[in-house]
Amino acid sequence: MREDVPLATVTRGPLVESVHRGRFVFCDPSGEVLEAVGDPEVPVYPRSSAKPFQALPLLVSGAADRFGLGEEEIAVVCSSHSGEEAHVEAVRSVLRKAGLGEEDLGNGAHPPLYGPAAGALARSGEKPRPVHGNCSGKHAGMLALCVHRGWDVAGYKELEHSVQRGVRAVLARVCGVPEGDLSPARDNCGVQTFALPLRALATGFARLATGEGLCGGIAEAARQVREAMMHNPYLVAGTGRFDTDLMRGAPLVAKSGAEGVFACGSPEVGWGFALKVSDGANRAVGPAAAAALARRGVGVPPGLLSAPVHDLHGGVVGEVRPAFGDRGSDFGRSGAW
Repeated sequence: MREDVPLATVTRGPLVESVHRGRFVFCDPSGEVLEAVGDPEVPVYPRSSAKPFQALPLLVSGAADRFGLGEEEIAVVCSSHSGEEAHVEAVRSVLRKAGLGEEDLGNGAHPPLYGPAAGALARSGEKPRPVHGNCSGKHAGMLALCVHRGWDVAGYKELEHSVQRGVRAVLARVCGVPEGDLSPARDNCGVQTFALPLRALATGFARLATGEGLCGGIAEAARQVREAMMHNPYLVAGTGRFDTDLMRGAPLVAKSGAEGVFACGSPEVGWGFALKVSDGANRAVGPAAAAALARRGVGVPPGLLSAPVHDLHGGVVGEVRPAFGDRGSDFGRSGAW
C-alpha cells in the first residue's frame, strides 16, 4: 500500500536486513481517530482478531448460561490457542456441556502451535485432530450456539448459515460498519471472515473494552468476553505468545489474527487499537504493536518491545524491533534501507 509506513525492522549484525511496513490506528468508542499511522480506511480481513466478536452471539443468545460455560470456556472460545493440555481440555468441556463430540468440529487439524505439546503428541503416536487446532474453541462455541438454537450443525461454516449470518450482524453493529459493506471470504479454518476498515476494527475493540456504543444485551456479552479474556490470558493464546504475555503485563483485552493483524482495547482509558503488517509477517506484530502501545502510555512489558533472531544453534544473530518510537528506532539512521 502506498500509504503504508515502516513498522518493524529486522537487524543482522550492524545492518537492517529487512523492513516490514504497515499501518495502525487508535480510535475511541465513537469511531473518532485518535492517532493513525498509514491509512486507517484500507480494509483488512481481521482473521482471528475477530474471535471475541464471533463469540458474542453465544452469550447474547443465552447459550453460554444454558450450558453453564465459565470464564475459562468463554476465553477458549475467543482463542487462537497453542494446543496445550489446558486448551484442549477447555474445548472438550464446551463440547461436552453442549452434548457434542470432537467429531463435530469442522476446523481441520494441525499440530499444536506449542512445540513441546506437538512433540508429546507425536511421541504418543497420535495424529493431530481438530481439537488440537488453534480455532477449535471458536468452532466449539459456534456448534454450541447451533444446539441451543436448534439449528442444524451441518454447514455451520457456510455464509448463509444462521451462525455466520448472526456473526456478520454482530460484527457490523459492534464495529460500526453497514452490514452490506462487510466483504466475506473464507478463513483458513473454514468459517467466514469479513473485511472491514482497520479503523472499524479499532472502534470495535474500543467498544469491546468499554461497552460504550453497545446496546444492553451486546454490552453485557462484551463485558463477559472482556473479563474472560483478561482473567485468562493463557487460554487466549498460550506459552510464549504475544497476546498472553501482553495481557498478563498490561490492562488490555487483546487478540491477534493471521497475516499480521493485531487488535486490543483499553478498558481503563477507553480506546481501541488495530494494526496490520502489510506483508503478513507475524514476527513484526509484537514489537510494532508494543511500541505503538508504549507511545500511548501503556506499561508494556519491556521484553515485548523486541524479539531475538536465532540461528540454527540457538545463538542470537539479530533482532526484530520497532521502526518508530523510543525503542530501537531506525527512522533517520543513515543507510537504514
